Amino acid sequence: MARRSGFAALAAALALGLQACSNEEAELAEKAKQEQAALDQAFTAYTSGDFGSAMTVLRPLADAGNPAAQNNVGRMYYDGKGVPENDAEAVKWFQLAADKGHPTAQYNLGAAYEYGNGVEQNIEQALRWYGLAAQKGEPEAQVNLGRMYDEGLGVAQNPLAALRWFSVAAAQGLPEAQFDLGVLYGSGRVAPKNDAEAMKWYRRAADQGFAEAQYTLGNFYEDGTGVMRDYAEAMRWYRSAAAQGHPGAQNNLGRFYADGLGVPMDNVKVLMWYNLALPGLRGEEASSALAFRDALAEEMSRDDVMRAEELATRCRESGFKTCE
Repeated sequence: MARRSGFAALAAALALGLQACSNEEAELAEKAKQEQAALDQAFTAYTSGDFGSAMTVLRPLADAGNPAAQNNVGRMYYDGKGVPENDAEAVKWFQLAADKGHPTAQYNLGAAYEYGNGVEQNIEQALRWYGLAAQKGEPEAQVNLGRMYDEGLGVAQNPLAALRWFSVAAAQGLPEAQFDLGVLYGSGRVAPKNDAEAMKWYRRAADQGFAEAQYTLGNFYEDGTGVMRDYAEAMRWYRSAAAQGHPGAQNNLGRFYADGLGVPMDNVKVLMWYNLALPGLRGEEASSALAFRDALAEEMSRDDVMRAEELATRCRESGFKTCE
């Protein structure tokens, strides 16, 4: 009887414990639901440009320890959205969230350490935080980790490790990683040079609108590297990259119009594209473009020069969308 009583007493205690556990789980679930609703509200405000309202919602959550809110508050301080730009304050919030294992915050903290934004530059810390975020599947951290291995930045240069991280990030659809894979396969640093494989990855990145990949595809089609030479196709990819403000692509468009490659020769468009490209060009490419532009302008009528300048202004003011 005592044993039975004891069993009953234990059962009752278990029942009370299960009930308490169930209540606690329900409370935690309700809290998580409320926090997610607040995060969604902040996201809606942020995407609509109402940064002040987004911060008003996020800050109490961040103060209460929500890592997603802490990361987002940090990002808003970093970007100066809804608050004055303050890299040191951003790093403080990234650190709080990163210490809780939030992968995006870990990536953001790694970037802060790599570039010395809001904290003293520390490549070892950048590697550490990128590594933690990469292991959790954060694709931006994976591609940055791959880049550091590829360049030997704070770690022994290791193209195979770079290939592994670029591949993992590329499989998640990150265009930067797809482009970097193209560079690796085209360089022959990991395996024998493979222009066809490089082309495949450049195209995947280009199809997602990655300007540098679009520009590179234009080069491939212009030179006949890994594909049949096709000036019209090169022109198409240069136009896509130029529409995003890529100065190299804009320069090449001017050159194509000058030489009549895939398009009729048109000095007004040559001058327009060189005027657009020059502020972004550097080094020998800039010197060559400037000399060609100035020599061409000397040969053109004043009306045509003014027309080219008007077209360049319209193109620039449209964000490179209304150019031809």
